[in-house]
Amino acid sequence: MDERLKRNICDLDNNAILREVRNLSACQKEHIGDALEYSTQFWAKHLAEVPSECHDVEEIHKAIDKFFTTHLLFWIEVLAIMGSLGISVYALNDIQKWYNSVSCEQSIF
Repeated sequence: MDERLKRNICDLDNNAILREVRNLSACQKEHIGDALEYSTQFWAKHLAEVPSECHDVEEIHKAIDKFFTTHLLFWIEVLAIMGSLGISVYALNDIQKWYNSVSCEQSIF
């Protein structure tokens, strides 16, 4: 996602209404593809599986911070194009839960 997410990933008109875009599925397949579709839908679920005592927690924190400052809107755009915007609510909840578990674990030490 770090390398592939970008603004207006499908090169749509600025005022495009997704339900009116011709061949949106073909555009989605060409510009987004299966790998990016999968990662945009499931990265937070994979994050939730990372144990809070993992030795890479600081690196993961930095990667998430970078994601939220540089890619959040592009991620939402891709989910909207895929018709899966609702996933973002659950993903953000999973991310918050992981952050809370890591924060609790680190405060113990």
